Amino acid sequence: MPTNRPNRLLQHLRHWLCTRHGQNVPRALPVPRERPLPETSSKVDVTAEHPVLRRASEATAALVRQGWNVHRAPYGYRAMDVAGTRSGSGKPRTRLTPDPLRAPVVQHIFYWRAVTGLDVDQITQRLNNNPDRYPPPGTTGTWHDKAVTRILTNLKYTGYQALRTRDESNRLRPAEQWVLSDHPAHRALITTALFWAAQNPTTDTRRALRHRLLAQPHDLSA
Repeated sequence: MPTNRPNRLLQHLRHWLCTRHGQNVPRALPVPRERPLPETSSKVDVTAEHPVLRRASEATAALVRQGWNVHRAPYGYRAMDVAGTRSGSGKPRTRLTPDPLRAPVVQHIFYWRAVTGLDVDQITQRLNNNPDRYPPPGTTGTWHDKAVTRILTNLKYTGYQALRTRDESNRLRPAEQWVLSDHPAHRALITTALFWAAQNPTTDTRRALRHRLLAQPHDLSA
């Protein structure tokens, strides 16, 4: 059976308030309104808030501006140790140098996108049709569209070191958020014009590139 204990507690509470404060208390006590919790963003920039992480991020950005390689070498490059240099961990600092086997693949990808006008799916299929000529990244033995997109949005192929240029979806961030080396840091695999043409390969852009021969693959054996 339901109990009336809560009602008795309310009666005692009203009686206590009346005798202590000398005022009438309504039978129905007002229900306190809940204050809404402040909205919080699901994506918090921990680096900006934590001083240690912020200092580490600033130190990394300073190395990038000097042209040092601070991450794994992107497809088409190798990390080359620079004699006489040491990082904080005691390992030699590195710069990027072209991978003779994979650098031409990067050039083909940009050429197909910017000049031929192929989309990412078509490029991925063409690469998978000849894996011996176009060795896939990693150990899966297969090209995926994400890998092609990652290549097409990587500014390092223009010869500059770069940091914070892409978001979580591999889309280019606004230019004011980029960190770039002050000068060319390694051998470029493509021209700057070809890189930007690959971001928006319109018919007029492709026609201009063909005319100016900006998209012809470089001879890496030279």
